Amino acid sequence: MKGDGRWEFSGSSASRLWEKSAIGRITSDNTLILSDTEIIFCHKHRNMDYPSDTWLSEAISRNPRVFQESAILESLRVPGNKIVLSENFQSMDLIHANDSWALRWESDKHPSKNPPVSELLIFHAQDDFDAEFLLQWCSEVEENSRIPEIMVIDNEQSVVTYRIGVSDFTGQMGTPSQSDFKHISSLQHYRNDSNGAFFPSYNRWPTEVIGIPLNDGRQVDSIEYEIILAIGKSNSIIDTSSFNQSTNEDLSLSLSANLLLELWRKGLNTRSGFKYGSSWRCYPGEVGDGHAPWLIVDPYSANIATAPPDWASACLSSRLASGVNKHWIYPIFYNGGWSFLEVSRPPSNSRWTNPTRN
Repeated sequence: MKGDGRWEFSGSSASRLWEKSAIGRITSDNTLILSDTEIIFCHKHRNMDYPSDTWLSEAISRNPRVFQESAILESLRVPGNKIVLSENFQSMDLIHANDSWALRWESDKHPSKNPPVSELLIFHAQDDFDAEFLLQWCSEVEENSRIPEIMVIDNEQSVVTYRIGVSDFTGQMGTPSQSDFKHISSLQHYRNDSNGAFFPSYNRWPTEVIGIPLNDGRQVDSIEYEIILAIGKSNSIIDTSSFNQSTNEDLSLSLSANLLLELWRKGLNTRSGFKYGSSWRCYPGEVGDGHAPWLIVDPYSANIATAPPDWASACLSSRLASGVNKHWIYPIFYNGGWSFLEVSRPPSNSRWTNPTRN
């Protein structure tokens, strides 16, 4: 055993393990350096004995999550992927994003000859869903021209795979102008018990993206009403097509209102996402011209929380969205602007999970 908790394995089998499966790290004298996680995999799938009778309990003491990591490694390696763990990045001169747990190569590629196809993070289902951290990591991975992959494991050691990406979705609807908001704010209306408003009649409703037709009038929700009052009653000149909260602080819009205005600025037609467990479902054009491809959560809502607190909730939301052919989007207000993180199910041939067990 090496002093850093890794294990040396030598002989002809060591070379075969590296050349065939790229397990561990091979040294110049053909000694294979294996981590505890890789030892467990080799014990189960390469007929390797544990180093000692007490080794497994010692491994758990060194790393309480070693069983979780070994289950994830198994789900990746059994289909043929080659995996290099983070502890070998530096010694193998591998470029990587900060915090990546491992790099993945496809079954017909090898770390000694080819670049990796993806970088991986691992989470327990109960771990917090930290969107800002994920956004930064995802951006680094995509700069490396790799796929950002997430491996999630639960208490039963069941593993599921998700992908994340920075989404730049847009629609074709025009952005409501300040004059549109001024016109709407001047119309007779009545507040309702959900802090929105109902406009019973109107001469001209300037845009289809605000409110919904109801009882021969138009109903707006509380966030839409906040925007209508803030921009419609403002004495400042506001260009809504390039609105930015950091340059329009005098409006004092909530982040939820700022987010909705950003969705309108992107040309989207927004409707309630209530039945999908999100804040909005978004259409690229008129409602009725097709389905809404995007489901948007609101992490900043003071009323109805649609943002997932942990990875179990995020996996459920993304899976439900995938089941109705929609993209699940998590907005993040970061460095004075909006970014949109998508969590999605991978293609069917890239869903790494545990081998079938009885």
